[in-house]
Amino acid sequence: MVKDSVQFIRHWLYACELVMLSAAFFAVYYLGLNIHFFHEKLHFLPLIKLIREPWPIEVYLRAFWLTLAIWAVLLKVRDDYGSRHRRSYSGVFLMHFANGCLFFFFTTSAAFILKFDFLGRVFLACYTVVSVVLLFLVRSAVLAVAFFVRSRGHDHKNLLIVGTGNRARKFAELVSFHKEWGYRVVGFLDRYPNLVGDKVAGHEVIGTLESLPGILKEKVIDQVVFVIPRKWIERIEKCVRYCEAVGVPATLSADFFDLKTASLVPDELEGFTCVTFETRILKEEELLLKRVFDILISSVVLVVIAPALAVVAVAVKLSSKGPVFFRQVRCGRNGRRFTLYKFRSMVADAEARLAGLKELNEMSGPVFKMAHDPRVTRIGAFLRKTSLDEFPQLWNVLKGDMSLVGPRPPLPAEVTQYEPWHRRRLSMKPGITCLWQVSGRNEVDFKQWMELDLDYIDHWSLWTDIKIMLLTARALITRRGAE
Repeated sequence: MVKDSVQFIRHWLYACELVMLSAAFFAVYYLGLNIHFFHEKLHFLPLIKLIREPWPIEVYLRAFWLTLAIWAVLLKVRDDYGSRHRRSYSGVFLMHFANGCLFFFFTTSAAFILKFDFLGRVFLACYTVVSVVLLFLVRSAVLAVAFFVRSRGHDHKNLLIVGTGNRARKFAELVSFHKEWGYRVVGFLDRYPNLVGDKVAGHEVIGTLESLPGILKEKVIDQVVFVIPRKWIERIEKCVRYCEAVGVPATLSADFFDLKTASLVPDELEGFTCVTFETRILKEEELLLKRVFDILISSVVLVVIAPALAVVAVAVKLSSKGPVFFRQVRCGRNGRRFTLYKFRSMVADAEARLAGLKELNEMSGPVFKMAHDPRVTRIGAFLRKTSLDEFPQLWNVLKGDMSLVGPRPPLPAEVTQYEPWHRRRLSMKPGITCLWQVSGRNEVDFKQWMELDLDYIDHWSLWTDIKIMLLTARALITRRGAE
């Protein structure tokens, strides 16, 4: 199904839990060693020998490594870290209670075989109880945070469900019930036009299979989920291929097609066995690193160049009438709209004059580029040559609308003119710089521009981002392609 949007936490959570279990082992050891102190000084424990006085810590270290290894295997084998946000609190407790029983059984058995006579069963019982409670509390906290954030509409993914049958209805009800999963149903599609406008599980049937291309253009759709009867298979192939072309993940109940660029990702969601075809599978750990990289670099750069930006702002204000910053609505990932910030490099009514300059466009495709644009102010020409007008977009990076490196964000009017394969460039968060920026900008035609963006998406890595940033620095110095 849809991949967990915080998948990168899996490995960190696993490591943190092992560290916590290690600390718990020594805490229980310390408790047994100082039980008389807790009773006599703090009146915290009754004066009974719940835990026999432990052997020296050097002896217990052998048992520590044994218990840690058993917990590591149990948590890895029995605990599905990938679906932790799709569980109830009772399910989490039962899972860890069962893990605790298995841990106690395996540890006592191993202690008997290894002749660890120093390792008492009371000590192990106390350690097991403490471990189960801590694991349950940590997982409950994760569930609570996920529910709080996602139930308030943050970090959600928009789903378009194809199919209106009983299974499709149950799937939509399941998604709506579990708001903490972070999925939002936009609507349904069906084969039959007469069902358009009807309600299924509280959501509207917004079109037919043939409506899919138009809906993906008009609405923000992060995933298309096909919950269909077998007889629809031949009819949805075009839909799946269109999703592949525009870079929107398509989720099905089985592996039906031999797609060219999309990779297959199997998943399971409480009885719904699904297969997702994604044109680019991005590792969440890498995306987290990319986001951290974006925040660190943009923050440092903004602080360092703040005086220069202040000088530019004054120069823009004094050079011509109008605001210092130019704000424009652009399209982000999967068509999400956001406000992009730049230093104003044109006259205040530049947007109104654009229609009269369309015939002078020097770029092919649905974009406007002009070498000597009469709307550009004198200071604006300098800002464009040096790319200083782009630096306010670092604020967009900090907000999360953009990344330092990624396909340039297009205008909504440009997106409406895209061919299906062009739209796949929207499957990744847009950036301040990209391969197009370092390849000559206006020297590259529209088709090559799109191919460069798709090549970046298909072969993305953090090292690629670093190389593009270094090339961008060189381009800024040489002013290659800047207009």
